[in-house]
Amino acid sequence: MIVDTMTHEEVYQELERERETVTTWWRHQLNDQRRRALKCTRFPMHIWREYTSTRKNRYVFFSRVFDKRMKTILTGVAVIRHTSDGMAVYNTWLGDQKLISPMVLLPHMWKRYSERAKVEKHGIDLLKHYFINNPHGKDSDNQRVVGRSVRWNGEDHVSCCVPDGVLLGQQSGRIYIVRTFITYDMCTGLQQQEFEKQREQIISDREMYERAKQFIYK
Repeated sequence: MIVDTMTHEEVYQELERERETVTTWWRHQLNDQRRRALKCTRFPMHIWREYTSTRKNRYVFFSRVFDKRMKTILTGVAVIRHTSDGMAVYNTWLGDQKLISPMVLLPHMWKRYSERAKVEKHGIDLLKHYFINNPHGKDSDNQRVVGRSVRWNGEDHVSCCVPDGVLLGQQSGRIYIVRTFITYDMCTGLQQQEFEKQREQIISDREMYERAKQFIYK
């Protein structure tokens, strides 16, 4: 179980211990998704599932399905950690492969995203809105596009572009810790040039999902 005293690395070690069990649970949900896809008349179809593991960790699964055959399906997995400051979200993965490096979205980031993107939602509803509207940019090797360090409010941050704006944080070992969010119209000078270069590297939704081979079910 995730507890407040854990570091980010310890949280991911906890999630790793139950990854096989969680992946098995998710695969049992596919028949229901197939039935929903057959009835759907508009694509992509978004599907949400919530799951509390035997270790008392809360998962939110988000899938996009592109056609009735369910030829391509991508599932994002977020694990929620409630802190005294608000909701922290840990991106994780399914199956045997690690497509992207772990990413933590801290409570301050969610507050700034709600304010600056003008999203009047909170908690799970805010999380769902964010992931529906912000597939993360990937490069040709399907790794997250993370730019060089930039200055913001007198501090160095590593940036990552998403459609609604820019995530700013620090890289700590293998984990990208997102501390805040800014919109593109907040950027000035060299920042605009840096973020525009990152945006150019973002692969479109369809191309990104086609690369996620372990999420293709027949």
